[in-house]
Amino acid sequence: MRTTSSPLRLTLLSLACAAAFGSASAALAQAQFQITPTAGYRTSGKLTAADRDFLNEADLEVDKSSVFGVIVDIPFSQSGFGLELLANRQKSAFTFDGGLFEPSERLGDVELTYLQAGIYYEWGGGQVVPFISVTGGITRIDPKFGNLEAEDRGSASLGGGVKIFFNRNIGVRLEGRGYWTDLNTEIRDNRRRRDSSVDDALYQGEASAGLIFAF
Repeated sequence: MRTTSSPLRLTLLSLACAAAFGSASAALAQAQFQITPTAGYRTSGKLTAADRDFLNEADLEVDKSSVFGVIVDIPFSQSGFGLELLANRQKSAFTFDGGLFEPSERLGDVELTYLQAGIYYEWGGGQVVPFISVTGGITRIDPKFGNLEAEDRGSASLGGGVKIFFNRNIGVRLEGRGYWTDLNTEIRDNRRRRDSSVDDALYQGEASAGLIFAF
C-alpha cells in the first residue's frame, strides 16, 4: 500500500501546485488600476512650410529627441477594456530642411506636450499581457524662440505593446506609438525677416518603456 500510494500522493501534490500556479497567474491578469511613468525616444516629424514672401516651400522638421511622461490605465471590468490617460513632454527644436544642396537651418527650441485620453484593450493571462490603445486630445506646442506663443492643437495616437508583470503590483510596459497632430500655424524667422505658414499635420513615432505600479 505504501508503494502504490506514493505516486498517487505525488500526482495530487503536482496537481495542487499547478492549480496554485494557475491561480497566481490569473491573479496577475485581473483588472487593476495602473500608473506607469515612462521614458522613450521619439522620431523626427516633417511637414511642409510655405514661405509667404518668396512663394516657395521648405520642409520643416521637429527634431528627434527623448520624451518623458506618465500613463494611467483604469479598467472598466474584467473584459480587458479600460480608460487610458496619457501625458508626456518632448524637448526638441524646429529646423528648416533646405534640400539636398542646402544645409538645414535651426529655427529654435520647442516643447511638445501631449495630453490625451482614450480606450485600451488588453488580452491574455498570466505575466505577459499584450495591449493596444487609441487616444485623442491636444498637443501643446510651445516654441522657445522669436515672439511665438504656445498653441494647443488637436491630436491623436495609436499604440500597442506588451505588459510584463513580475508580481501582482509591479511590471514593465514596452510600447510603440504613433502620433498625429493637426498643425496649422505661422512661424516667424527673425534672422531672415520673413514669415512661413504651416498647413499640414505632424506625424511622429515613439518607442518607450515604463515601470508599472498596479493597485
